[in-house]
Amino acid sequence: MSDDFLPRAHSKRLGELERSNWKSLRDGRNIHRIDPAIREIVTLLNRKGYRTFSSCSGGHPANPRWKVNRHESGYLAFSPPSNVAFALYLGLRKKNRDFTVEAQAVIDDGDGGDRETVCTRFYWQLSDRKKHKLEHYNRLFAQMKDIIEGLPRAPGNGSEVIAGLFGEENLQTGLRIVKGQMRRFTGS
Repeated sequence: MSDDFLPRAHSKRLGELERSNWKSLRDGRNIHRIDPAIREIVTLLNRKGYRTFSSCSGGHPANPRWKVNRHESGYLAFSPPSNVAFALYLGLRKKNRDFTVEAQAVIDDGDGGDRETVCTRFYWQLSDRKKHKLEHYNRLFAQMKDIIEGLPRAPGNGSEVIAGLFGEENLQTGLRIVKGQMRRFTGS
């Protein structure tokens, strides 16, 4: 692999049953499942109490002949849902024009049944007009670390964020979904 691309610590196609998802860093064996370029970021987030359950650094080889999506995107997914995805978005949207950034709050029914997932996600993708260079990623990741270092510790169980997403009238439903998914994520 060229030195211009970031190494991958997971399969190209992350599947919901793969060992590369639902990582708990409390188990030291899981750190090797996180892409090396973002291990420090994920570790810092976890130390502050923000739980990531899936991640990818992006910057892996893609087809440079494509007109759009020439660069593979990266992401951090948080569960319980957290405002940190939006803090990263707001901190980077005008500061780093080399990347397109996106923050989302997501609820997924998991193909029906009892596999619902509620999370927040932060995505980044190198602009199609940019050549793939590690310096772009190094700068982005340094900016992300600065933003994260300035964040307060994560609040308890994230019930304020869940109430904001579901509304007070549906808070218990949201908490029940999060409790069930966390049991799934940490059960294997």
